[in-house]
Amino acid sequence: MQRARQTLKKIFRPYLKIALCRLIILYQKTLSRHTCLYEPTCSEYMLRSLNNLGVVLGLAAGIWRLLRCNPFSKGGYDPAPENHFKVRWVY
Repeated sequence: MQRARQTLKKIFRPYLKIALCRLIILYQKTLSRHTCLYEPTCSEYMLRSLNNLGVVLGLAAGIWRLLRCNPFSKGGYDPAPENHFKVRWVY
């Protein structure tokens, strides 16, 4: 039972991530007007957070950013979060 769950996680998560990224890219090419107050734009932020954090946390971070992006916000530079649990060493 446990092994079946692990296998399903390995199989479905990459496809879900790819599907979400493709939907965001489709939005960027067709509907986006590039009027976001933040740098990077909200759709680019969502793509980067999906890539860095994974599906669940990346989607949550992107939705939180969309909720913060309104006409009353200051805007400015707000980079996508990195995954702090994966330490990447540069030699």
